[in-house]
Amino acid sequence: MKPNERLAAVREGLSVMYERVARLIEQQDDLSMMIPGFEWTVREMAVHLAGGTRRYAALANGEYDLSALTFDKKLLDARAKGLNADNPETDPKKLGEQIREGCEHFLAVTAKVPADTQVSYYNGLRPMVAEIASILLVEPVIHGYDVGAAVGAPWPIDPEYAALVLGGFSKVVYPALFQSDRAAGLDATYRVDIAGVESSFVRIVDRTCKELPTAPSADCIISADPATALLVYTGRISQWTAIALGRLTFSGPRPEIGPGFFDLFVCP
Repeated sequence: MKPNERLAAVREGLSVMYERVARLIEQQDDLSMMIPGFEWTVREMAVHLAGGTRRYAALANGEYDLSALTFDKKLLDARAKGLNADNPETDPKKLGEQIREGCEHFLAVTAKVPADTQVSYYNGLRPMVAEIASILLVEPVIHGYDVGAAVGAPWPIDPEYAALVLGGFSKVVYPALFQSDRAAGLDATYRVDIAGVESSFVRIVDRTCKELPTAPSADCIISADPATALLVYTGRISQWTAIALGRLTFSGPRPEIGPGFFDLFVCP
């Protein structure tokens, strides 16, 4: 997918998903429930969603530089909590409006920025605006899922939007999330096949990770639908659950190394 095509598709997804999550927040009388697996309340998650779009808009137009920060889970959790503390709003309706306004601001900024513009991102990476927009789309998709789990509301994940997230994810986040200490002794090439996403090849050798444009062969082929892949990557469901349901499979000459692939990456 070309950068301008990706950005156009992602912008549409952001508009839909941030509206969905804003409505979910507005429907709650009590935002003090804890998010499963987090030390955050629903209110804090709503604040995070409202502020994230404005920070990504600042990235897109060159006003924000994240290159000195790493994708360290503890560091980013602490940073997010600090940013949340700047917004004391507790009213669900007002937080819903903040979420909408933040999304509208991001859309307004990215309407004027070329999709292939490079930005200063974590770990010194230089992704395009189209790619960071794809990564931003994970916020309402996955955190809407988190809020839904907290309040008992269904939150189906649209496979098209999950595929858009993962299409940008692999180009940027694999090298940032790679845990080299977990790759000791591993020499393998993986092919990741996710429906709706261009196949990616990930080479692991000498405790390094590199995504290749193509490869003559792969030791292990990982196959999944996009919603399942996104939930496993972000730690919302166990890969073993996905395997048991037949929604995540491994094939190729060395299928036994497949389950270890997800342990090599830690999502903040």
